[in-house]
Amino acid sequence: MSDTSQLPPNPKTLKHEALRTAYQEVCTSYRAIDDFRAKLLGLLPLVSGTGIFFLLNMNTTFEYLGPIGLFGSVITLGIFLYELSCLQKCQYLIGQGEEIEYRLNIKGQGQFNRDFQSWKTFAACMIYSAVFAAWIFVALVPIQGFWWVAVLVFFISFVGSYSCSRWLEKKP
Repeated sequence: MSDTSQLPPNPKTLKHEALRTAYQEVCTSYRAIDDFRAKLLGLLPLVSGTGIFFLLNMNTTFEYLGPIGLFGSVITLGIFLYELSCLQKCQYLIGQGEEIEYRLNIKGQGQFNRDFQSWKTFAACMIYSAVFAAWIFVALVPIQGFWWVAVLVFFISFVGSYSCSRWLEKKP
């Protein structure tokens, strides 16, 4: 009887195992980015809303609200731009994951489905736009009667951010 442990591995099995390992790595990377994005989307409105609540309920002089509101809106914009880079990475990983799923014959049964991504994008754009508009509102508090500008900022930033995000999702 021969010792089968000395035989080289079957190339077909080796390729399948390498694909499975690559798939696990892609899944892990995608989940890490997705988890970070979810935490950020949960914390940003909570922290901003709490900060705005205390700012507007304290005896803060109006002269400081403008710069504070502008600072908050710039930070929100910066975090959104970081969100776009995460979205690009996710799109790349989704493409890689779809390719590996196809090669492993598990297409449609795996983790990577672009249809679900659009709802996450919609929610993220809504949250970022609302927080951005809230900080603009804080900046405009000293100029009474201009609250409507914050509403306009929300709609413009939502349409712009959603359009930009969808464009990034469609890029190969």
